[in-house]
Parts: sequence; structure tokens; C-alpha cells
Amino acid sequence: MGTQQVLLIVLSVIIIGIAVAVGITMFGTQSSSSNREALKADLMSFAAQAIAFWKTPAGMAGGGNGNPGFGANITEARRTVCRWIGLGQDGKFENENGLYFYYYYHGSDIFIIRSWGNVKGQNPSYSHWVTPPDRRGNISCVLTVVPNSNPPFSIITEN
Repeated sequence: MGTQQVLLIVLSVIIIGIAVAVGITMFGTQSSSSNREALKADLMSFAAQAIAFWKTPAGMAGGGNGNPGFGANITEARRTVCRWIGLGQDGKFENENGLYFYYYYHGSDIFIIRSWGNVKGQNPSYSHWVTPPDRRGNISCVLTVVPNSNPPFSIITEN
């Protein structure tokens, strides 16, 4: 083979290798972005259900516009709000998008759900709260519902 042919083969191998590496990176980024959006959609559904619970009269097993609200204690909150929203009695819920945990702050009308996605993201750092199981990805979102605020809920994507 001539020098020119060897040079073209080497150059082709390098270009194909770079294209494969870029394709893998783009797929990983798209996968984590898609999982993040799916978590946000689930959290928006939970927020709508939490607000519906809040506005439902207490006589109909709802939050009665703050009386009793999201519950006077953690046991009551888990029984009422979690059942209404569809979370388990232990405040956990899992679907194909990720794992969701309910957090309750005693004496407040703040409702928080933290989620971890099933796809590994680009930033493997966990700052605080409960460490998710090892098989989880590192994409996380936090839903905070404060019924008497405007807007009544917020979703924060952490990484």
C-alpha cells in the first residue's frame, strides 16, 4: 500500500472513532434530559393532586383549605395526603421514571416530594437528604407545594 492510502485509512479510523464517541455522549445527555423531564411531569401531577387535596373539604377527607391542611403529624399526613396522591403508606412511590419520597415538616403546611431518576446524569454529586439506592441515577428534582403562595408549587431540578 502506498503512504497516501495508509494515511487515509488512519484518518478514517480517527474520524469514525470521534463520531462514535460524540454519538454515545449525545445519547447519554438525551437520556438523562428525557428522564429529568419525565420526573418533572410526574411531580407536576403530584402537585396538582396535592392542591386538589388541599382544596377538598375536610368532610370529604381532604385538606379543608388548611384545616387540617396536609396533616397535624407525620402519621396523619402519610395516611391522608399520600393515599390521596397515590404514594404508598410509607411515603414512597416508584415508577419507570424514578423513585419518589414524601417529606413532611411538622407544624407546617409545606408538602415536599423528592425524586431520583433511573438514568445516570452527568453530575454524580449528592448534597443532602436521603441517599438514593445504588441502582438509581443522579438526576433529582424536588417538588415543594405551599398552597397559599403564588404560584402554589415549585419544582427544582438539582442536577
